[in-house]
Amino acid sequence: MDYPHSDIAVQARPSTLVNVLNGLKKVFVSDPGLMLQLGLTSIVVAAGVALGLSAIQWVLISMVTFLFLVAGIMRTASILQIRQEESMSTYQASRIRLMGNAIVAVTAGISFMTYLLVFVPRLSQLV
Repeated sequence: MDYPHSDIAVQARPSTLVNVLNGLKKVFVSDPGLMLQLGLTSIVVAAGVALGLSAIQWVLISMVTFLFLVAGIMRTASILQIRQEESMSTYQASRIRLMGNAIVAVTAGISFMTYLLVFVPRLSQLV
């Protein structure tokens, strides 16, 4: 083989894990509210372990928590897209931000009500 340059070096490409970690770092740096969501999730999981929830309760908690986290991630993705898109008007950008925040608020409310329905009876059994 005849290469045009004598000093050809093989450059290492970052692995998939490195790409995923870099993406997560970008998301968490750009939206600290997502860290708050993960913190609340860890509190709910710790409370569920401490109270010894049943399998159906864990499924219910997992579903609403997953929806809550996905709503936060989608809100972050929309905010990052707004920053990338220069042709978007201020009105459109504010509507997208408001819609993302509203969806997170609705899923947070649903999650909170579900947590109350699961945890309050368990706590009343302990008292």
